Amino acid sequence: MENKISQPVEDGEEPNSVTKVVANLMDENTKNNKFLQNVGVQKVHPRSNSHNLEAELAAEKRANAELRVIVGTQHEQLAVLSNKMQGEQARIRDQEEMKKKQAETNAKLDLVLSQMRGS
Repeated sequence: MENKISQPVEDGEEPNSVTKVVANLMDENTKNNKFLQNVGVQKVHPRSNSHNLEAELAAEKRANAELRVIVGTQHEQLAVLSNKMQGEQARIRDQEEMKKKQAETNAKLDLVLSQMRGS
């Protein structure tokens, strides 16, 4: 910790304060640091963290775009299947109507044949 405080500072940068060094060390060495929050010191995130966040955001955007494509494809497939199902249901209704008409025709034919045999 003392080494980090005494490190030389480049032009235009402020010297490392004890608070900043302690915050950096606590942030690096602990996973969930409540101490700094409790004493009112904000967490200092390394600059690479913002780069990581940008990379994660870009990855999430790519994944989101891929998922949107998948969802779009699935909607198209659902529409095709829905049309096929409606066609199949119409065909089944037509078959049922044909069976009913055939049964009615058979009943009428049986009636006519029975009347012809009886006479």
